[in-house]
Amino acid sequence: MEIAVDIIEQVVIMAMLCAVGFAARKMKILDEDSTKKLSALVINFVLPTVILVSYQKEFDEKMLSGLLMSFLLSVISYIIAFVLVPLIVRGKDKDNISVERFSAIYSNCAFMGIPLIDGVYGADGVFYLTAYVTMFNILAWTHGVVLMKGGRFEFKSMVKSLLSPSLIATVVGLVLFLVNFTLPHLLLTFAGHLSNLNTPLAMIIAGSTIATVKFSGAIKKPKLYYICFIKLILLPALIMAVCLVMRTDTMIGGVNILATACPTAALCTMLALKYGRNAGYSSELFAATTILSMITLPVLPMIYMTVAGAMGIA
Repeated sequence: MEIAVDIIEQVVIMAMLCAVGFAARKMKILDEDSTKKLSALVINFVLPTVILVSYQKEFDEKMLSGLLMSFLLSVISYIIAFVLVPLIVRGKDKDNISVERFSAIYSNCAFMGIPLIDGVYGADGVFYLTAYVTMFNILAWTHGVVLMKGGRFEFKSMVKSLLSPSLIATVVGLVLFLVNFTLPHLLLTFAGHLSNLNTPLAMIIAGSTIATVKFSGAIKKPKLYYICFIKLILLPALIMAVCLVMRTDTMIGGVNILATACPTAALCTMLALKYGRNAGYSSELFAATTILSMITLPVLPMIYMTVAGAMGIA
């Protein structure tokens, strides 16, 4: 129950930060260009720093074992999504179906997941989350790009995924963790200050993006609610079942459930714009899943912790 309270508190804080971004966009303090630049700042500097800092801990075999378990759960989560989503998300409009499937599969696990899990589980939670974020970076820039392009593979996107700042930070951080190397105090202090920008900036960017959506049209689309159900409830419930069957440590399980349950990735809109898909619909799905996740995110871990406790899983 304590975890559920922490999640509710963190979600409320994030909602208020989103509201600041929403208001700033409506007041024209932020526009499309400034929002994109803030997003680039977070992606290229802030998120990688958060990941790197999460690995700055004394080497522990139990932590390494937990990280490997988190990698396994993230792989299972994506396998479930890759198999299930094409079967249950169908349609004749190629522009829409690509957006819908991407939105259902890929979550905002870095932008929203990192501040949420940092607030609930702390640095250890972010440490385990890096496994899921790593899988996201690899798959979204390979499978995700192929999906949005209509089945065409792009080698440059594969290279881009392997050279993304977050993935590089994960590799560097993991190496430092394995060799038990701690960064100098000055660098750690600097990194800590930079990491603290993640939650407010990520949520302000989300709020600014949501402010561009015309909700009067979005709420009339039944398919939108169906995608929200798949993204926010069905897929997280399935990975929850996997965690319970495998009797996974509740922190590792909780991290992966929350990562899966995060709203759809902001990357979907960027790729939709790049490859000529329905970017407006993508923004609507991003907004709808982000808003509705404020309700679903606290509920799923509460159910998980209750059932795990009844099963005697620590």
